[in-house]
This record gives sequence, C-alpha cells and structure tokens, in this order.
Amino acid sequence: MADSVNQNVLRERVETLLSDCCESLEEYIQGSHHLTYIAQMSRTGKKLVRIEAVYSQTSNRGGSGLAARNKMPSEIATMRFLKEHTAIPVPGIFGYDADVDGRVGGRFVVMEYIDGRSVDKVLWEALTSAQREKLALSLADLWANLMRKSFHRIGSLHQRADGEFYIGPMTFLPSNNFYAVSAPEEAKCGPFTSPKDWLEASARRDLAYKLSLSPPPEAPARIKAVLDHIRSSNELETSMLWDASHFSIEHVDFSTHNILVSRTDPTVILTVLDWEGARIVPMWAMNPAFRWPRNSNKNENKHLRALMRQRICSLVPGWEAAIGDECRQLRILCQKASLSDRNPEIILSDVLFMVDDM
Repeated sequence: MADSVNQNVLRERVETLLSDCCESLEEYIQGSHHLTYIAQMSRTGKKLVRIEAVYSQTSNRGGSGLAARNKMPSEIATMRFLKEHTAIPVPGIFGYDADVDGRVGGRFVVMEYIDGRSVDKVLWEALTSAQREKLALSLADLWANLMRKSFHRIGSLHQRADGEFYIGPMTFLPSNNFYAVSAPEEAKCGPFTSPKDWLEASARRDLAYKLSLSPPPEAPARIKAVLDHIRSSNELETSMLWDASHFSIEHVDFSTHNILVSRTDPTVILTVLDWEGARIVPMWAMNPAFRWPRNSNKNENKHLRALMRQRICSLVPGWEAAIGDECRQLRILCQKASLSDRNPEIILSDVLFMVDDM
C-alpha cells in the first residue's frame, strides 16, 4: 500500500506499455479511491492513466481505498467485454500494470481519453425540459442494454491471457472503512451457481472486508438466524425460473458523476465510467440509486425517474417484477445477508429499493 505516486516511474511504465514517448504527465481528477493523470503521448495523443489509491494504515485515512488484487483486472475485463459484445459506450483499454514491485505506488490502467463532461458538472439549469427528458431516456436505454446480457453464474467478469472472458470471483468497490485490514478472500467470493449460495456466502461475511475491530458479541447468533432464513426460503428456489432472476451485469455506481456527455450537446452520452466492483447478480438484487445533480429540482427529478423506470420496464422483461412487490422479499433477504452481523432492526423494507427512483 502507498500514499503517493512516483510519477517518474509511472511515466516510464506508461511509455513501455504504449511503446511511445510520454511528453507530459499531468494530474487530473483525484477521486476517493483512485488518482488519474493525463499522459500526452508523442504519437498516439492523450491517454487517461488511472491508479488505485490505497492509503496505508499509518495515514489519517486508514484502510480507505483497500481493494482486492483482482478488482482492477476485473474492471478492465468488464469494459473490454462491453466494448466487444454491447453498444454501451466505454473507454478503450490500452494497457495494465499490476505494479508488482510497488515502485509506482499502485496498480494502474491506461485508458482512452474522452473529452466530455460528467452529467453532474453540466449547467443543469441551462437545459430545457425536453433535453433533460432526452438525457434521462438515454440513461434508461443504457441500463436496459446492460440487462439484456444474461449469464449463468453470479460473480464478476474476468479475462484469461488468451482473451477468453469468464465469470470468476465477485469483486467489490474499495473499502471506505478506516478499520479495513484486508479484502475478502478471493477463494470465497465465487463464482456462485445460485442466489442461495451467493446469499449464504454474503451472510457468512465471506464477501466483507476484514476489520481490525472485534465483531459484536451478538454477531454469531445474528448470522446464524440469517443463514437459517436463507436456507429455508422457498422463494429463492422458485424464483430461479422468473425473468426477474436473470443474471446480468450491474454497474454498482450508475449515477450522473460516472456519465460523460458531449460538450456541445449534453443529451449525447459519450461514455460510462468507473466499472470497478461491477458484478453479475440477479436483477432483483440490483438497486440503481441514480442521483441527479445537486442543483436539480426534486419534483422534476421524480418525473424523470418515472420516465426512466417506464422505459426500462418496456425494454427488459422482468424488470418491473424485479423492482416491485413480487421480488420485495428477495431484496429484503439480500439486504439481511449483507448486514447479517448487525442489528436486524435496521433492515427497513420501505427503503430497501428506491422504487420511485427507477
């Protein structure tokens, strides 16, 4: 783990990956879990360099940013899969370096630089109502395209050296917890052949970051109660035949800040960013908590979200059931599994899925 990036070594590594001279390397957007740089290459132009930002336990951010070693390779595999097999716009990938010797300061990927604006940076008030509706429907179409790809296992996408894609262990967003000391064990993260197996692993805390804090004394009993609930659930078995249970790719942070639009026409989507932690799960387990810019009107947002929901339901069989009452108990069970060691009273069925949001 490192708290800084050696830009000289990074520059050398980028040049090696691209077989091109790096004329300049400038800091770009610095996020919570990654650092980005713009590399101006001699022959191939601008490239975006994205580095995992992992903070050491001695820093004031503790374990924030901690992630499994397969997180970035899986993110790259997901983007390459989408580029090859869907019409969803994602940046091209030019190279990856695992920084095995630690000299850079983090694993990094060299990506296509796309000159656009994130939706949450757009001057929202300057758009007409018609433009906002057009953008909302375009976003709904993107989500629907993701749902159209069906898979046979639960996990995350990975890619072999020969280019073959496969479903492997589930990956996750980097930890936000100061007390995180290690990522989930890869061997316990799937892939899973059924929702039941997946939820049991989640309830056992196999998919959770390990913390330096001791679990509460009530945790074992709480976990056992959730596991018993999962194992006795008839809905988990019968739902396997429902359209709402199709396994599809979920972008776990599908929101305005990860959507780039054209600088000249903000209704034209150029690309979808940040596929880290993307996973393949049943549709009923997805919760696209889409957020509009802070300066947007709440009443109009409700209208736009309704448009998006109607559009997705019209394009994706099973989506209406996945987000409705038919699958509510499955969503509750999913939340109970992910919070199995906590007080069960915090599980509130009315906030489990943002039905009004999608």
